Amino acid sequence: MSHSLFYLVVSAGLLDSFNPCAIAILLIFIALMLTLKKDRKTIIILGLTYIFSVYITYLAIGVGLLRAINLFSIPKIFTQIIGWLLVFWGLWSVKDYLFPKLPFRLSISLSGRQIIAQYAQKVTIPATLVMGFLVAIFGFPCTGGIYLATLALLSVKETYFKGIFYLLLYNLMFVLPLILIFAATTNRLVAEKIINLNEKNSPLFRLIIGLITLAMGLILVLWLTK
Repeated sequence: MSHSLFYLVVSAGLLDSFNPCAIAILLIFIALMLTLKKDRKTIIILGLTYIFSVYITYLAIGVGLLRAINLFSIPKIFTQIIGWLLVFWGLWSVKDYLFPKLPFRLSISLSGRQIIAQYAQKVTIPATLVMGFLVAIFGFPCTGGIYLATLALLSVKETYFKGIFYLLLYNLMFVLPLILIFAATTNRLVAEKIINLNEKNSPLFRLIIGLITLAMGLILVLWLTK
């Protein structure tokens, strides 16, 4: 195992984890359960169900893409395509920050939020599983660029099966802040404060992630594909 690749995957997973979309939905869901006066056991079970669903869905996306790359033996072509896609993705994130009123933002759409809200209001385990799945799918435009860059790197540097191990690690890092935030926000006052903090700083988080995505795209285009 390459130590440098190990640390890079861990770092990328943690960077990707500052996903304003997934964090915001978790916080709103917790606030909803507290408003409905759900008992602590129910809140814990449903909160962990949401995090598990996000983890499995995000992992499945990565494993599927990595399998396709290896199956068709296209790591270099994939890396070039992803590199340019990330450059565009990063520039679009900068656009969203500088010109927030322009359409086609890299965030969960209004219709997506409405669908997610329908499942959140049911407050059941099956509905929460679906909600986590939808958040991972609809929220992919928020920070998925870092994930794609990591997949491109793994396709070049590692075998498929070693790549799966790294994806397990990456996605553990991805949900780690969700676990920590969930542990801290089972108190309603704390949840409300963090919701306000997340809403206030989410544009800045997206900008930072966008700039990192842009840098990773340039690295893939100018270095790894040579």
